[in-house]
Amino acid sequence: MKKLFLTALAVVSALGLSAQRASDSSEFSFWDTDEVEQSIVIGPRVGLNFSNYSLDKLDDSNLSTKVGFSAGLAVEFPIVRSFYINTGLFYTVKGAKEDSSEEGYTDKLTMTAGYLELPVYASYRLNFAEESQLQVNFGPYFAYGVNGKMKFEDGDEKYDMDMFGVADEDDEDSKGGFKRIDFGLGVGLGYTFHKVYLGMNYQFGLVNIADKEQWGKASIKNSNFNISLGYNF
Repeated sequence: MKKLFLTALAVVSALGLSAQRASDSSEFSFWDTDEVEQSIVIGPRVGLNFSNYSLDKLDDSNLSTKVGFSAGLAVEFPIVRSFYINTGLFYTVKGAKEDSSEEGYTDKLTMTAGYLELPVYASYRLNFAEESQLQVNFGPYFAYGVNGKMKFEDGDEKYDMDMFGVADEDDEDSKGGFKRIDFGLGVGLGYTFHKVYLGMNYQFGLVNIADKEQWGKASIKNSNFNISLGYNF
């Protein structure tokens, strides 16, 4: 995931440098306080997630990255040309997976959680030209789990359970014991050229989403790297 993040960073930076060379140097400024004529910018976003869980006080776990997706509508509020507030509403699929083999048997666990997510990012904008803009985003996100499944494959047997909620006393396998509310920080880069948007974002979950009634002292937090493509109106 780190290599992917660095590769995406290099691509976005190269696009920005290329646009800077193409622009009129007399118009280039690192901080532009001019007002923006457009009062609000909206646009659809679709992307890929590369997610996992950060674990603490949980033994015998070997989780790996799970690929998911995100889709939604971005809303950007310009303050000045070099500073925006980025928000919007997105449906995003996160999770993790684990494979283990012993004496010829393969056990698989796949955790898939769908969230409605609201980011509130401060966004610095570097304007290379009228139609070329690099942005650096940072801020909190808020999310609520709307659906989720834990799927198990134990040899030839397969079964699943809901991720969210605490297990019933009469059925220990009825729920996965995950909390629905998540909160964390996101940091990322974006590049807009002629209203086409390309971005990447890394999120660090700050909330332990493992219910202590079922998981005890274990800590499970979301982590996610996202690459997205969109269009601004």
